[in-house]
Amino acid sequence: MIGTILLSAGFIQSVFLGLYFYREANTGRKFSRDLGYFFFFLSLIMICNLIYFSGNLFEFPHLIKLGYLFGFCTSPFFSFAVTRYFGIPKENRIWFGLFLLVPVSFFLIHIPFFLLSGENKILSLRNNPQNQILSESNLFQMMTLFFSLIVFLRTYNRFRLVFGEFSDDFLREEKLFSRYILILVFWLLLCILFCVFFPGQISETISNIGFSVWVLGFAWHRIYLDQKGKDNHQILRSNQNKYQKSYLSDQKLNELGKHLEDLLNEKELILEGDLTLPKISEILGLSSHITSQVCNRYFGQSLIEIIRQKRIEYAKKVLVESDTPILRVGFDVGFNSKNAFIRAFKDLTNLTPSEFRKKFKP
Repeated sequence: MIGTILLSAGFIQSVFLGLYFYREANTGRKFSRDLGYFFFFLSLIMICNLIYFSGNLFEFPHLIKLGYLFGFCTSPFFSFAVTRYFGIPKENRIWFGLFLLVPVSFFLIHIPFFLLSGENKILSLRNNPQNQILSESNLFQMMTLFFSLIVFLRTYNRFRLVFGEFSDDFLREEKLFSRYILILVFWLLLCILFCVFFPGQISETISNIGFSVWVLGFAWHRIYLDQKGKDNHQILRSNQNKYQKSYLSDQKLNELGKHLEDLLNEKELILEGDLTLPKISEILGLSSHITSQVCNRYFGQSLIEIIRQKRIEYAKKVLVESDTPILRVGFDVGFNSKNAFIRAFKDLTNLTPSEFRKKFKP
């Protein structure tokens, strides 16, 4: 009864959150639309879980094993959406390919099953034990959890790598989300143990509800922070009387975008190791929320990506035109460590700084 209520509430909230983040893309946070699509997808998963948990699976036999396919898709989809939302640089192609390969492989292997009639699917389900450690359903559940664990550990690592490239004050929201990921990682480990000691519907339901609660908790917290940012802008607006609404018209967007572009072209500013979003916002006379909106809509990129690219462009010039040690170059262009500099440089050029200097220095 409680599980049914939670899943029903989760479905309603997923639809609402999907609409919220989808519409947010029209008010400045360009990549929030990806999160919107994810929550629409999550609402479908909620329906499948609700049917399974309520014991009505035999009435919808074509959903058998479809929930596992959705399960393999959930973590890569969410990781993709949330890293785009926060402006984290794109995933390495190898990792992206591996994360895509797993759900695609599961689907291809089970095409014959998906093409079976409803009666044959029910017969197959009844012939497989449901409450044993090595039962097919329990193994699929553990595989889904383990795959999700790998995806989110990788996502956490990607956030941590970006932290090394910027000052602590620049990525406050990203640091907060990385703590969310750690909570989820521990939950996934606990759910794998549930599958070992309590195989079957109990462990599957607990893990699904737990993940859903985590995602919904993150989303509602994001809404709270977004609204807080908008409220801060309203205060700033009332003090300065500059803008009539938080959503910027195209004319105002272009005006502020050019101002921001000029600011980001100032070498001394962009190479500051302690550069932060609040500092840039203060120079522009805007709230951090509006600065992010201008950046996303005008450039089509996050501020993190833009600063990263500009710093690497300056580094490339120094590497070719001088013999400055690589460690010094990294610090001079605003990176906090040699490893962070080398990693960002290779990510954008496919070469290490040493390889780039060797290849292009006259």
